Amino acid sequence: MSDPALVKVKPKFLSGDRAEFPAEAKALGHHGTAVIEFVIDATGAVTSATIRTSTGSSILDEAALTTAKTARFTPARDGGGNPIPLKFVTGYEFYQSKSNMPGGGLVHYTCDAFTREMDWWDTQHPDRTQKDGRDQLETMLLGFRLMFQSGGAFAGGVDGVRKKSTEHDAAWSVVRKDCRANPADLFVDHFDMKDMLIRLSKVASGQRN
Repeated sequence: MSDPALVKVKPKFLSGDRAEFPAEAKALGHHGTAVIEFVIDATGAVTSATIRTSTGSSILDEAALTTAKTARFTPARDGGGNPIPLKFVTGYEFYQSKSNMPGGGLVHYTCDAFTREMDWWDTQHPDRTQKDGRDQLETMLLGFRLMFQSGGAFAGGVDGVRKKSTEHDAAWSVVRKDCRANPADLFVDHFDMKDMLIRLSKVASGQRN
């Protein structure tokens, strides 16, 4: 395999399938990001693909691997312009809270989907106080609460961070309870930062279009 230091022209994506979120995985609440390492040969074809970081779901991991193998690239080239094989790493996301739908995925995210995803997440990460114990959505929303609510927690130092983290934990417990009781509702209608979530969802949707 070529030494990355020898690469003077990086490969560029040409074509390939889009990673589809399997209906079976959605029904089970499976979600996450599969990080795939694959080899691009001297013709730009993917010759092998392996899981570097698993989603915890074999269904999603297999969907990511299958998608990666369909990709075609311009080949990497060395200083002499010669095509060379190269290892490449990328992530495939599977989140029902993200989409290119008008307004963004969060404003369409149902309580039913949220509850199934959080219940499954709990089986994979029983201690949410540990590193990576919170799923991506919760981590993101905690971050926004710390940065933007009431001028941001960081102005209050450690005590400010603790206060906002406690507020977040309480709000998260409420939205999980309310969504479980009202599966047909939307997640944003039961979370205390609804206006911020709507703005965030619009921005995120625009970035993916």
